[in-house]
Amino acid sequence: MLTPLRKGSDYHHGDLRDAVIQVARDLVANEGVSSLGIRRVALRVNVTPAALYRHFESLEQLRGEVSGRVRNEMAEMMILAREKVGPATLSKTRSRARFSAIGDAYVAYARKFPRLFEIAFLTCDALPETEESLAWRTLEESLEELINSGLLERRKSLKAATLAWSSIHGLASLVASQTISNKEYPLFRKSVLDGVQDAVFAR
Repeated sequence: MLTPLRKGSDYHHGDLRDAVIQVARDLVANEGVSSLGIRRVALRVNVTPAALYRHFESLEQLRGEVSGRVRNEMAEMMILAREKVGPATLSKTRSRARFSAIGDAYVAYARKFPRLFEIAFLTCDALPETEESLAWRTLEESLEELINSGLLERRKSLKAATLAWSSIHGLASLVASQTISNKEYPLFRKSVLDGVQDAVFAR
């Protein structure tokens, strides 16, 4: 039973949880993290707050689920950009382009959805671990391609992953906070992406 606010609520027990996470995600996208609240989300899905508490122990848990979903979205955008370059091969040129594409997509997500980028990296004990690690695993896959194509030594892969992530995340954070203007963005984007490649592929 969902304890609907009024007759006509069409959510069923099986899909309320997913609907709530999506509504909460959209609320944050439009109005920011501070707009998120149990009562407000409950009103938007046409159920009482009590119904939400059957699926989420607290607002913190709901926040964590939204954060996990956003991280998953970012990873999917990274993967899509990588696959648009073409399938993985032993080609150094292809491997390099696929590696660059995932970093570019990460920053592009922050630029397109700055409020969602903020919640993606809030400190939250309730963050789903499987979704949290998908973007990192995508980076690891690209590094493995670089190793297989001869562009990166395996012993340097962890250092390369740390350098790439921190550099790209730093740029994305500056973009999301609008510290970098639209006019400045192309220069910063090229400088950071090129700089990461120069550092990762340095001999």
